[in-house]
Amino acid sequence: PLRRIMPLQSLKKLENKTMQTIDSPYALGATMYCPATHADLYAVASGHKYPNCRSVVICLEDAVTEHEVEFALKNLSKLLTTFAQFGMPEHAPFIFIRPRHIQMAQMLSEWKNIGVVCGFVLPKFSLASFEQWKKAVPASLQIMPTLETAEFFDFGYIREFRQALQQDQCSILALRIGGNDLLSCLKLRRPKHLTIYETPLLTLINQLVGQLTPYGFMLTAPVFEHYSNLSLLRQELDRDVLSGLVGKTAIHPSQIDVIHAAFQVEHTDYIEAQQIVQQDAKAVFASGGSM
Repeated sequence: PLRRIMPLQSLKKLENKTMQTIDSPYALGATMYCPATHADLYAVASGHKYPNCRSVVICLEDAVTEHEVEFALKNLSKLLTTFAQFGMPEHAPFIFIRPRHIQMAQMLSEWKNIGVVCGFVLPKFSLASFEQWKKAVPASLQIMPTLETAEFFDFGYIREFRQALQQDQCSILALRIGGNDLLSCLKLRRPKHLTIYETPLLTLINQLVGQLTPYGFMLTAPVFEHYSNLSLLRQELDRDVLSGLVGKTAIHPSQIDVIHAAFQVEHTDYIEAQQIVQQDAKAVFASGGSM
């Protein structure tokens, strides 16, 4: 019943403070995307710049232009070296890296300090690339594949995709819904005055949840790029929670607290959950006007 964000103090890290691990996708909260070229990359990744941020994805893909890749890799290497030498601050968010492609993931996996992060966010993940991604990413790292290609509009494909994941033992923390790329497959952009649930993606999101979540694969909510419209973001978050999604991508610091508030457990839900799991609880009882 407690379906939302875990308390910050309950998040467990390994004893070695130069390494991270995350026990549950519920702990992701608002996952801030940050380009690897960011001038304050250490401040963001260490939690000093945004102490309310619980997870960060350092992006080497669509947030970085081709001519910036070399600098982005150097900037990332410097960050990982710093964490390896001086340790990870206690309040640091969980860190993931989004490589540009499979070949870059393989290269990053060979870096001696790559173990200081939780894992990788895998772009354009599909059945066709599944085996290649498995070979490119060490089993010790967690992965969050991104579903953002046209194949996922085929509901039969989703079933086949799920079955492939079920047969594998790779460490999937969550599956991320790439809303903008999926809309792009339909030659559409998200309207500025509507939530993602008022676009053709409504049906797809329902299908992904229905075919993946019951089998243990949690999904995170897509980014809301119109960051100045926090009112519309709250509306979309209500639907995210109702759809059973876990956490949401953030692209602006103003979105972090709004996302966390939406996924926070209501006090009444918490009390009712406690009542349900009591050893001497009745099979059926009334609480707050509900059975």
